[in-house]
Amino acid sequence: MNYNIIKFYMYTNILKNKLRAGWVQIGIEKERTESIADHIFGTLALALAIDSEYSLNLDMLKVLKILTLHELEEILMPDFTIRSNITKKEKDEKGKICVSKVVNGLFKEEEIQNLLIEFSQRSTKEAKFCYLVDKIECDFQAKMYDLEGVFDIEKAKEDLKYYGKEAERVEKDAKCASDFWILYDRKIYEHNEIFKSLLEDIRKIDSNLYEEINNTKIEFERENA
Repeated sequence: MNYNIIKFYMYTNILKNKLRAGWVQIGIEKERTESIADHIFGTLALALAIDSEYSLNLDMLKVLKILTLHELEEILMPDFTIRSNITKKEKDEKGKICVSKVVNGLFKEEEIQNLLIEFSQRSTKEAKFCYLVDKIECDFQAKMYDLEGVFDIEKAKEDLKYYGKEAERVEKDAKCASDFWILYDRKIYEHNEIFKSLLEDIRKIDSNLYEEINNTKIEFERENA
């Protein structure tokens, strides 16, 4: 039994050192760029915060399970982005093969696979919520990189050629690098008022809040050194 636990952990441990491809492709340069495991943690934190502030009537245990597991496929396959020449169907098929390999032998193997199918198909309210959390965490991270001064607006413009008919609108309205991601993704949230308002508030975050939080961190570290 412990062999399966150890094997599964060793597979998932790969995600700690696997960088998010989108940030690599867009040219984010800093000492430590977000890994896939970092992204997973970000989705969990956002889900808990949103659940705290709104009456969602969701099975939060299922939500947290899906978000913990939703990137398992990327252990063995590339982190496909908007720049990848692959359809959702192709990605899902490759993903199922990868997940099957990673969870093989676990007692709850079937449950895990079913949760990920549920997530991919967005067949339940929990899966739909997880999909939106997964997407908005990326937009939030884009804003964070903007506030840190490591997201170059000219690099962000490179993605315009993948935006299709949305490109002109996004370029017209974008004021900073993260706007290119946020404005392109806005359509994803248009039918969900919670996420729609959250995205707009993320876009409005200014350097004052970023500096306040960073200064609080430095102060606590100094006091507890």
